[in-house]
Amino acid sequence: MVAIGAVVSSIALLMVAPLPESRHWEAAGFFTTLGLLASALGYQTSTATTGNIGFLPFLSVALIAPNASALATVFISVFGAELLARRAPLKAVFNVGQFVFAQALAVIAFLLAGGESLLSEKPKILTLVVLVGVFLGLNKLAVSTVVAASSGRDTRSTWFRAMRSSLVYDLLAFPLIYVFAEVYVRAGALVAAALALPMLGVRQLYKTNVALEKMNEELLQLMVAAIEARDPYTSGHSQRVARFARVIARAAGVGSKQTERIAVAALLHDVGKIHEEFAPILRKPGRLTDSEFEIMKSHPDKGAALIGKVTHFADLVPLVEAHHEAWNGRGYPKRLKGDDIPFGARVIALADTIDAMSTSRPYREALSPETVRAEIVSESGRQFDPALCDSLLEPSAWAEIVREIGIATSEYPVVAPAAEVPNSTASARVLAR
Repeated sequence: MVAIGAVVSSIALLMVAPLPESRHWEAAGFFTTLGLLASALGYQTSTATTGNIGFLPFLSVALIAPNASALATVFISVFGAELLARRAPLKAVFNVGQFVFAQALAVIAFLLAGGESLLSEKPKILTLVVLVGVFLGLNKLAVSTVVAASSGRDTRSTWFRAMRSSLVYDLLAFPLIYVFAEVYVRAGALVAAALALPMLGVRQLYKTNVALEKMNEELLQLMVAAIEARDPYTSGHSQRVARFARVIARAAGVGSKQTERIAVAALLHDVGKIHEEFAPILRKPGRLTDSEFEIMKSHPDKGAALIGKVTHFADLVPLVEAHHEAWNGRGYPKRLKGDDIPFGARVIALADTIDAMSTSRPYREALSPETVRAEIVSESGRQFDPALCDSLLEPSAWAEIVREIGIATSEYPVVAPAAEVPNSTASARVLAR
């Protein structure tokens, strides 16, 4: 579908745009070299997409040569990078198609808005906004459609999150596109190349940082999986809670950076259970005695103490420590109440309970989404922050959490022991140990 869109939009551009001049092809040759280099230096992100700064030379050449030569720059650059990376044919076709599609329609929109080559006149702010906005919006839409289809999520919400998460970087890149093109036109290719080199260097540093973050995330996942191996009926629990916490935080209007920190805290919320004293309790299939429950109630403090040893996790300590506190003050370990409970801990508490209810236990089958919703309504203002409950129960947010329950439980299925536990309640207050 993307490939067809690329072909159709390319034909449309050929019909709308004037024929390229020799100086347009010269600019295309220069920016193709930079585009190929930028695309080849792309990196894998944590969402399985590829990040690169190819859009900078692509949009810069579109300002100078808003015609078929700008399209040729994109095609040769991305196609060449795909060959060098030895990408699978289907993925290579998609990557080439999405950039060509976005470039063609962006140039068409630029021309229809009254834009002309930077060789003729300086572009109006409106035409520059149209060019950049259409390109970035369509490029992210193509990727979001694939990500949403593969993960079972909604395309619109996936695209909106992608646009919001990159907004700061896109705004910073906006003037660079014009400056890059202006330097080439006024000072020539050598000066423009000199400007490009430090940009590529900064991007490589960013790529290294992303790789380190990805490795740290994978190590966290490994550590959490090792801890949960002790507790077979909550295998994958922390990973699922982290996914639910993201949905809840976004529904409450939390920014992407804080949402991710809450998700990391959710992933680590049960890390205190690594202590040996919890091992026999976690393996016990039946109800806990009062003394065993008292031991279990110490895991938030122990988890907070453990992650407090890592400087990077200092801001997560209060969230892990308070994730079993209740809105009405009847939680543990400190019996905090209402707004005294850290916001992130309130998010994790709700996410934790959703997972406890939506997965099968030795004493009951997983509860239906309708039952889970009813329990949240029942415990709003008692166990849970009522404002969080209200935002989560909005139709769009609740539809997303239901989708996430299906996705998370299929990716991290519960391995329940065969032992029976008599007469247990389905109340939200009965959480995962």
